[in-house]
Amino acid sequence: MAQAKSTPSSWRLRFVTWERVYTINDFFHRPRLGVADVFGRPHIYALAFNTLRDDYEDFFLVSPIAPDVLTLVLEDRDIELRWCRAFYDRGEVPAETQIEKTLPEDRKRRGEIMLLIGARLRIDPTNCRKLRAEFRNIRKYDSEVQWYEVAII
Repeated sequence: MAQAKSTPSSWRLRFVTWERVYTINDFFHRPRLGVADVFGRPHIYALAFNTLRDDYEDFFLVSPIAPDVLTLVLEDRDIELRWCRAFYDRGEVPAETQIEKTLPEDRKRRGEIMLLIGARLRIDPTNCRKLRAEFRNIRKYDSEVQWYEVAII
């Protein structure tokens, strides 16, 4: 008996609305952590990690984000976008700024933001759900996501 493929078309329930991705804070082959709308409301998303297999799962955990953390995350994204436009689009910033991805005039504020966010950009295990996701780029620095129910077989 053939197994169902793990593709969006084989997932049982699909939420067909493309939703806004505010940030991708961690990316390695695919988004692993960030903030996006889930059913029209901002949430933290994190690719689930299986410690027994020492590998990532094929689903995300999503939790609502606190309004003050969202404000800080969006300000941080604006700082990084200013750097991206200066570095990639206009070539105005030296290569050594790639590690921080911050313009010199934004360094102090970005440091403050990172301290204020601290460990608050994480999933609340008491208030989360499992969803699969399909991400797509819609413009140079903008992405969208579709969320899918995790099929229980």
